[in-house]
Amino acid sequence: MKNLVVYYSRSGNTETVAQEISKLVDGDVFKIELVKPIGFGWVGFTALAGLRGKIKPLTVNIKAYDNIFIGSPVWAGKSSTPVNTFLHETDFTGKNVFAFITQADFKTPGSVYESIAKRVEGNGGKVIDTFFIKTDMKNPLTPEQAKEAVSKWTDSIHYDK
Repeated sequence: MKNLVVYYSRSGNTETVAQEISKLVDGDVFKIELVKPIGFGWVGFTALAGLRGKIKPLTVNIKAYDNIFIGSPVWAGKSSTPVNTFLHETDFTGKNVFAFITQADFKTPGSVYESIAKRVEGNGGKVIDTFFIKTDMKNPLTPEQAKEAVSKWTDSIHYDK
């Protein structure tokens, strides 16, 4: 079974988590990138409004993977606009999806998980499990800080290796 880790990261936190996940599940990594970066003020507004950002074309064939790990920071209590675009444009038919979130507080991001699951399932996939880690934009996670929590999660989930 092939694993793919897809993520968007603005401050580097989600990228650090994505890299750790990819090591532990032996997965390929793809970073979602905006065509044109948006300012910090627009980050919350676009997320609250449920907007999608224009992302660079995908250079990875999703159909070649069985398990897709999708990572997003939380912006104003919502998934990021680049991830919104990815979720809208991607056919997840027959894919097992694992969502991971980075956010600045300890509150479980249940509504973010539900929103991601609804869009994944609307495009044919199935969300198997979710994970979040508390982060700080001013002091980005180091790989060492992320490793323990990510390792506990990947050890606990059931995915075909």
